[in-house]
Amino acid sequence: MGLPYFSKVFDLIDIPDDWKLVSLSADWSGHPLLLYVEGKPPQPDFHRDMKAWSRWYRTPPKAHHVIYEEAGKLQSVAFDHSQGISTSHVQRFESGWLLADSRGGHASFHDASGASRSKVELGDAIESIQTTTDGRIWVSYFDEGVFGNGIGRQGLVCFDSSGNGLFKYAEFAEQNNLPMICDCYALNVDASGDVWLNYYMDFPLVRLHHHTLEKVWPEFGVLGNAFAIRGDEIIHMAKGQISAIRLAAESCGEPVSAIPKDITGVELVATTQRSADTAGRGSAFIINTGDALYSTGVFDQSS
Repeated sequence: MGLPYFSKVFDLIDIPDDWKLVSLSADWSGHPLLLYVEGKPPQPDFHRDMKAWSRWYRTPPKAHHVIYEEAGKLQSVAFDHSQGISTSHVQRFESGWLLADSRGGHASFHDASGASRSKVELGDAIESIQTTTDGRIWVSYFDEGVFGNGIGRQGLVCFDSSGNGLFKYAEFAEQNNLPMICDCYALNVDASGDVWLNYYMDFPLVRLHHHTLEKVWPEFGVLGNAFAIRGDEIIHMAKGQISAIRLAAESCGEPVSAIPKDITGVELVATTQRSADTAGRGSAFIINTGDALYSTGVFDQSS
């Protein structure tokens, strides 16, 4: 079992001063997507002044931007009519983009240039969105959606482009004697059609294939908010260390952990925040140190 090295994807040195990073995610090819909000005032400390923080939160931004890599170059798109105060999810969709709010369920389709085309409702309290090349929209929910009154009660739903639910996890879990989702911590929809999820409160690792149950590892343990699948191993990060866990037929092995390093052996340490942001999709695991983005490269065969 080996730990991956990480290759630098791109530096984060020329971001405008009034842009604030909202979320890090990955597209269906495992390439990073960075969603930024433009024009918000400096964020007050929630614990020191709740009223000031509340005023800041309710202040609409000027716009949202996605930064991504294409053909070896950094690209950015500004989205039309995007002033949502909880807009925090972006994914590729067909030849354009899907942009969505974490609260309220509002989502919008945009063309490749960012122009708004249509809207869709995806349910309140969205934890993660991952789209596929065939036009499916996988949406997971946190507890306020699961214990709410809408579609989020399912914990995980697969939608089509019209917002029709094609797969609903709560119904599926009951049919297959699986624990219910209270909060879907981590989701990974890979290019093969497999969907992996890890959720509160039993923290199983569940693998679906084309809406059927492929495998479940009961009480697998917490994988944080992101993980990657590399062959027969799960890669995730906790407390500043990257861990590889081998999946056996009925159980899993003990994790092998170390501080993540780039291909030259230099340790990756967060520079502008208390901990590094991460994202996972398929076999790709992405780390944002604050100064640059890194993604999984070759395996360290010496481990």
